[in-house]
Amino acid sequence: MAFSPIQPSERKILTVQELTARLRSDLERTFSDLWVAGEVANLKIPSSGHVYFTLKDAASQIKGVIFRSHGRFLRFTPKEGQLVLIRGHLTLYEAKGEYQIIVDYIEPRGAGALQAAFEALKEKLRGDGLFDPGRKRPIPPLPRRIGLITSSTGAALQDLMKVLKRTELPLSILIYPVAVQGEGAADEIARALDGLNQRSRRSSGERVDLLILARGGGSLEDLWAFNEEIVARAIARSEIPVLSAVGHETDTTIADFVADLRAPTPSVAAEIVVRNAGEMLGRFYSLNAALVETIRARIQADRNHLQYEIRLLADPVRRIGQFHDRVDHLAIRLRQSFGRLLSERRAKLVHHQQGLTHLNPIDRLQALRRRLTELNLNLTQEGSDLILQRRRLLQSQMVQLNILSPLNILDRGYSITRKVPSREVVREADAVALRDQIEITLHRGKLICSVEEKTTPEDVS
Repeated sequence: MAFSPIQPSERKILTVQELTARLRSDLERTFSDLWVAGEVANLKIPSSGHVYFTLKDAASQIKGVIFRSHGRFLRFTPKEGQLVLIRGHLTLYEAKGEYQIIVDYIEPRGAGALQAAFEALKEKLRGDGLFDPGRKRPIPPLPRRIGLITSSTGAALQDLMKVLKRTELPLSILIYPVAVQGEGAADEIARALDGLNQRSRRSSGERVDLLILARGGGSLEDLWAFNEEIVARAIARSEIPVLSAVGHETDTTIADFVADLRAPTPSVAAEIVVRNAGEMLGRFYSLNAALVETIRARIQADRNHLQYEIRLLADPVRRIGQFHDRVDHLAIRLRQSFGRLLSERRAKLVHHQQGLTHLNPIDRLQALRRRLTELNLNLTQEGSDLILQRRRLLQSQMVQLNILSPLNILDRGYSITRKVPSREVVREADAVALRDQIEITLHRGKLICSVEEKTTPEDVS
């Protein structure tokens, strides 16, 4: 059988990019939604926030990635060597020609998977500060309107209403029915929290003072809606204090850790509100009784004082006589005080007159004039002495300066010889050569000469 080669016109040649693009399109279309189980290996979480890892079993492996934009909504972050169950879709990374799975959902696999997811989310929210005691607010002691977020058909609502109706205070109860388990329950609870906050902000007439998040007991799966991150975040951003009352006393949810206060059961949550209101009401009654007693005592005291004044007015002649006696007594004391004050002022006047005699300004002025004349004479004498002393010193220094002056030396027949044109002083014969021009400075005038002959000390000897 003869082999017939394909003609060039019949070939379909693909570039590498075209081939990988086709493969990527086929992978994404064929494996758009799949579940895969395996072990996490080569886990990397760079600063970008994306999570890169390899999902493997005993025979094969595939690369996986959780993008940061989607990872925020996952309640579980995988760890190295952990068995996980992943839901996602396949794609092809064209730059390297590698296929990988893009993760949409991930959960631990095997026994205790839900508990592991619970602990992982708990640690994540703790790191974000949602459990910090400093951000929790006190439960209002006397709430006027309470919002109940719970199932409209559950026993939790009946337990709450049974206790809340016992209080004497006029509480306004606002029931916001939600699903408390199953698909979409967490979203409903989060929307209820946000909705009641928005309603409370709209007007003071719709203000809600306290939110109670309630549900009866159940398994971990039944209570899982209260372990979702979306519910925890909604509780954390609530402007209204939140009281969590989920499950029985032994049940603990993420909502309990984030809420401002946890009650073991819905009934206990209502008891807390009623007890706080009862304590406030009791304090009000106590203060009211104290106020009434104080008013009664004040009225009695005023009544007694009024009766005393009436008794005084019953005998006005005696009262006027008492006032006359009082006026006479005050007049005597006034005369005595005035006499003492007059004597003291006279004594001070005599003392001041004596002082003024010693401080006569004319005498002080004459003394100052005499002192000024004396100081003027002293200043004139000291000035004359100083001028004479300075003049003698100047004459002495002029004599010394004249002795040391070069002109005085030249006057005695000496001269100064300099080389021309450097004007360097000539101190010995060897400093010049024959025919050099020299300048001789005399006491009066200068001479320009030419060296015709010189004699050194060696020549003289």
